[in-house]
Amino acid sequence: MKRFPDLPNKPLIEAIAEIKWGKESELDPGFQVIVGRLYERLQGDYPEIEDLPTAQVPPAMTIHMARHRFRRKKDGWPLVQIGPGILTVNETETYRWDDFSSRVKVALAKLYDVQPFREGININQLLLRYINAIEFDYLSQDLTALLSKKMRAHISIPRELFQQTPVRERLQGLNLQLTFPAESPRGVFHVAFGTGRKEDKRALIWELQMRSAGPDVPDMPLAFDTWLASAHELAEQWFFEIIKGELLESFLTK
Repeated sequence: MKRFPDLPNKPLIEAIAEIKWGKESELDPGFQVIVGRLYERLQGDYPEIEDLPTAQVPPAMTIHMARHRFRRKKDGWPLVQIGPGILTVNETETYRWDDFSSRVKVALAKLYDVQPFREGININQLLLRYINAIEFDYLSQDLTALLSKKMRAHISIPRELFQQTPVRERLQGLNLQLTFPAESPRGVFHVAFGTGRKEDKRALIWELQMRSAGPDVPDMPLAFDTWLASAHELAEQWFFEIIKGELLESFLTK
């Protein structure tokens, strides 16, 4: 596997590993037991408990939605989230793959440890998601030039549309998602570009996401480590290919 450099000035906003199980229409009957037992086993690393607004809603209305967070320290990261049929591990600017992947594996192992029913947990979706951002004033600067020259992502609309209608040829907002089938791991790979905010400044947001669902989910939990490593390798290859050149150089300098 190719070794990519660490980035002192990485554009990462958040890394998310998400595990889902059960049906969207049926509440996990062991949810309340899982929450308490999971916290008991994770509190050494995540002693701070935070209830999300969804915790005020009946659990049956929040299937596959996080209700509680376990944090390393108050308002700090990394964190683990739990809800009916969902577990996530989240990290921000302190992200390092070795540490993050270890936390994901531990959280999943603890989830299996605390499940209260003999039939176990029927995991039906795995997701690894990276959200990145770079400050860019897309209202005053050329967004299409940024995408084409620095990220080699070309967006083309017939110029006649601007010549024949009272619309200016200046892109000022973007929400684009591309989805491709993936073979290793099996599932779908998403690439998304959009305009948004980073620390209250205009920014270009881009995401890389590997998702395996239904029959594409590997044998769990035995094959999870392999799935996680393959999903990360795929996302990493796409990330460094997209930023190759000037953007990469800017991320290598603090």
